[in-house]
Amino acid sequence: MTKRVRKDGRGRRTALRGAVLTAAVAAVVLGTVGGEAVAEGWTGVWDGEPYPVADPAAVAAHLDARTQSVYDALALPPGVTLAAEPGADDGITARIYGVCRPRGLAHALENLNDGGADQPRTAVLGARFTLAGVGADQWTEALGRVRRTLAGQGWTVDAVDDSGRGPRLTLTPPATGPGALAETASVSFDPVDHILVVAARTECASYPDSTPADVLGMPIGLPTATAPKQLHAH
Repeated sequence: MTKRVRKDGRGRRTALRGAVLTAAVAAVVLGTVGGEAVAEGWTGVWDGEPYPVADPAAVAAHLDARTQSVYDALALPPGVTLAAEPGADDGITARIYGVCRPRGLAHALENLNDGGADQPRTAVLGARFTLAGVGADQWTEALGRVRRTLAGQGWTVDAVDDSGRGPRLTLTPPATGPGALAETASVSFDPVDHILVVAARTECASYPDSTPADVLGMPIGLPTATAPKQLHAH
């Protein structure tokens, strides 16, 4: 969820535009005064660091396996099922809108607008599934198991966040996957509807030129989610 500031939108954008323009002018001046070495450094700041490159299909399969690892660590009792009406983000997803903006000062002004351009052929990839029939006691016990098990496997386990509708635990795997992308996994519980969501996602990643994509730039041919395999088998 985006955190809103109290300053009204127009005033905030005006202040940010002023700061961006000031920084841009400073970059030009420093590059002129400091010679070629400084100019090259500021060229990188101006153009922005490129996003890492990774094959979306390989990343999607890797994230599916991550969610399977989390499910195994939860060790939920019999009676828990896949939700009859899965959430909109369940399965394998590739988000290409509003998440991967062009980097660098050259794009700072356009990024201040909600309708700013997205980085072409770049996406946040994710894998997710929703489980139904999870009681509060089952969640508490499963939470303890997943924290102990994954911490023992080298995962970084963050504290539970209770600021939303229900508690949410975020975890970071011990090693990266395809493309060395940064990734996280999460487990969240809804105590009202008694559902539990397991998800994994990466940072923004650009696709190799050989990656098939539709006219909007969405990667196609991504694998179908298989986790949790124990429940898909029934």
